[in-house]
Amino acid sequence: MAQPKLGDVAARAGVSPTTVSRVLNNRGYLSQKTRDKVFAAIRELGYRPNAIARSLQERRSHIIGLIFPTVAHPFYGEMVYRLESRLANAGYRVILCNSDEQPELEHRYLDMLFAHQVDGIITGSHSQAVAQLPQVQAPLVAIDRPETGPYPNIRSDNYAGTRQATEHLIGTGARRILHITSTLSEQNLRQRGYADALTAAGLSPDFLELGFHESSEHQRNMLYEYLDAHRGAQPVEAVFASNDTYASLALAWAQSRRVQVPEEFQVIGFDGTDTVHTLLPELASVVQPIEALAERAVRRLTEAIAAETEEDAEPADARGGEDILPVTLRLGGTVRPARG
Repeated sequence: MAQPKLGDVAARAGVSPTTVSRVLNNRGYLSQKTRDKVFAAIRELGYRPNAIARSLQERRSHIIGLIFPTVAHPFYGEMVYRLESRLANAGYRVILCNSDEQPELEHRYLDMLFAHQVDGIITGSHSQAVAQLPQVQAPLVAIDRPETGPYPNIRSDNYAGTRQATEHLIGTGARRILHITSTLSEQNLRQRGYADALTAAGLSPDFLELGFHESSEHQRNMLYEYLDAHRGAQPVEAVFASNDTYASLALAWAQSRRVQVPEEFQVIGFDGTDTVHTLLPELASVVQPIEALAERAVRRLTEAIAAETEEDAEPADARGGEDILPVTLRLGGTVRPARG
């Protein structure tokens, strides 16, 4: 059976094809009676608008590309979910790309997205592939990237949140505080906030780099070996982890070694996703405003897409800058109260 066409809907509703098109695209004034007749005809015939024809007519694909390291990570998974929900409400579909922090793979994804003529791209990948592009073929917004080149970057206040968390641990009397991170870098603001807090207190920073591409088992073994090796006269008294996954590994080590939390060993993580908070409600964490980050990223992107249709609009790659959103330190049962 042939698929019903727009003309079939018009004939069934007793209106012109132009009227059906106006109803579908919500353009111009039409009476509610006319809209009801058109929608009734659509339901009766099982009509589905031709997305390809619509995109050719409007010169828009209504597709957004999302590039993130991996949705297996709680923060990225929740971010992608919230982005997709907001984009769907704005009338967009998404193509999701897991880059695994591999620049070559990210370049291939970018080529693929441009070939699909996406209306825009939101990326949370930390490779330098996007920053090195002199110009992209669609508006682009970054989320929490260390370097964004000319493109807008939406991120949390990583430095302030980390410094506040580290200062709280210092305030509890902890003197040997370990920072667990994926990669050490001068651009790492969480690393900088931790180091500055310790230096200001006259203490020495202590880092453990687990590596982004290492397996969970390898990361756990590295952490366990490090903490086991520092249980002597000057044991690690507290951990500030750059994400809640690493924080949970530190808690698992303490439980396996019968180290009392928070009396002997304290832990603060970073991200504060709903998933981790449900599984580990006692975990202290620096909570990122994930919903607000997603809302801001979608708003910046849709504004750039709309601006492209304006004759006097500046190029899509010329509207950069950073939007920095505040974080919240959520204390829990894995830390002691600060003295005084």
